[in-house]
Amino acid sequence: MLKAELIGNLGSDAEIKEFGGKKYVALSVATTEYAKDDQGNRADVTTWVSALWYGDGGGLFSYLKKGAKVFVRGNLRTKIYTDKQGVQQVAINVNASEVQLCGSKMEASPQQQAPATPTKGNSAPPQPTPAPVPQVGDDLPF
Repeated sequence: MLKAELIGNLGSDAEIKEFGGKKYVALSVATTEYAKDDQGNRADVTTWVSALWYGDGGGLFSYLKKGAKVFVRGNLRTKIYTDKQGVQQVAINVNASEVQLCGSKMEASPQQQAPATPTKGNSAPPQPTPAPVPQVGDDLPF
């Protein structure tokens, strides 16, 4: 059995599909490795992996949107096929047993972040005052 673990960004929103009466979540994950080419220039190599996660994604499905960074663990499968131009290609697929959110590209962009100050008509709830911490003596046995 060949296991795979990958971290990458979703190339599109996740989709719930059904096959043979079973539901699964289809994910398209891009992983990028950085290397140097023969001239010493940085070269980005992106590999696309299709992941099938059986079930309906639970509470995670609504967060599996394009650009979200995910961790996927499962069994690796490869498939050789011929594309429309007649060129042989290799598809990399993972039958996922685990999917976790790691954050997203959107978190890093300032346009997507919530405003730091409340807007008119949208006041922030009052923050609770932390309880005082009782002072403990230095009666430690070591």
